Amino acid sequence: MTVTGDNHDGRRIDSQAGTALLSHDWNEGDSLANAIVSAIATLSGRTPDEMERLYDRIDPDSLEAIFEPTNGTTNRADGTLSFRLEGYAVIVHGSGTVLVAKNGRGEPGIP
Repeated sequence: MTVTGDNHDGRRIDSQAGTALLSHDWNEGDSLANAIVSAIATLSGRTPDEMERLYDRIDPDSLEAIFEPTNGTTNRADGTLSFRLEGYAVIVHGSGTVLVAKNGRGEPGIP
């Protein structure tokens, strides 16, 4: 996977390669679901309103709950979850690393 130095609110996005590398922090800011949808919208050149709904693929609340800190403080560092949305493979790692890659570019791995 190639990732450029382009930084979009802490996300490294390479629109030419169709890839994004996100680092999600469950204790701050945007929800995981919003971060994923925003990255795919940026990669595809579309707005979130023009895209397939995330909850038609995966429950956004469950996506958050799977990896959010236990007891409010202990981060989960293990486990992965993958799904496809809008022609992109999305892999979420318990550490907060999220990889998004255009299908057909090979399955992205977790660094």
